[in-house]
Amino acid sequence: MELIGLVKSKLKVGLALGGGGARGLAHIGVLKVLEKENIPIDFIAGTSMGAIVGAVYALTRDINNLEKIAEKYSKMNKFNIEGFSFNEQESEKKPLFFKKMSDFLKKGYILNIELRKKYLNDGTELRKIINELVGNNTFEDTQIPFAVVAADLVKGEKVILKQGNLFNALLASASIPGMFPPVMLDKKILVDGGIVDVVPIDVAQLLGAKFVIAISVNHTIKKRSEFKNAVEILFRSDSITSSELRKLQSSFADVLVSPKVERIHWSDFAKPDKCIREGEIAAQNAIPEIKKKLEEGEKVSWWRKLFY
Repeated sequence: MELIGLVKSKLKVGLALGGGGARGLAHIGVLKVLEKENIPIDFIAGTSMGAIVGAVYALTRDINNLEKIAEKYSKMNKFNIEGFSFNEQESEKKPLFFKKMSDFLKKGYILNIELRKKYLNDGTELRKIINELVGNNTFEDTQIPFAVVAADLVKGEKVILKQGNLFNALLASASIPGMFPPVMLDKKILVDGGIVDVVPIDVAQLLGAKFVIAISVNHTIKKRSEFKNAVEILFRSDSITSSELRKLQSSFADVLVSPKVERIHWSDFAKPDKCIREGEIAAQNAIPEIKKKLEEGEKVSWWRKLFY
């Protein structure tokens, strides 16, 4: 009877899947290992790419399907802005699209021409992909309780989405400010949740998780001593702020998993296998810590229920 009681009192485990563009495909590798090791997943909270991966998994619990999706979209790695088109076939001779875009920004392109625009890309492809992934499904259709983080430009605060249409929530959470159009929802103007909550640990806790495994796929800040112009300084300042916020938020996780995907550009979706593999490696390395802390946590939880 005691064994049965102990199993029933197991900690509710939540996953906090961070944003990071293509690097977020590493979440798939982490999920593969957690499944293999029979680590329970009771709740999922996601930001940006973490929200997209989390939504598909929460709907189906099908990791093989996620891998097939990643492979499918790796063959569609093409972006276009105002006649500037770059794809993977050009990658040996030219930098990736977002590297090109960064160069335009640094040369003052956005300051001289694009400043009048609210966004650089109309988001048509992003909308098409998200629609193919979740269709008309809602949060209520997920097999695992799920929540998404976005940022509201109106009030300047974090918004947690956990009811209604998945499509709108994912589109908002993945809408990079200045790159894609903001999403209008319930009198809010929503953009990428990564600007307020890169790894949504607190959101997983709000869902009910008593033990949170956080997956962070953002790279650390490297030393740099030279800056060519004001835009580079602004970008650097923003990166530092984001890095410090990420460190602070990640400190609240019970276990932090950090796949080594820093060498993969966040816009390069052509290497899903590499990202997934790095996720597997990082998760496998974290399994002993996860199991140990879960066991310790379950014992504490059991004793608390017994005496309080």
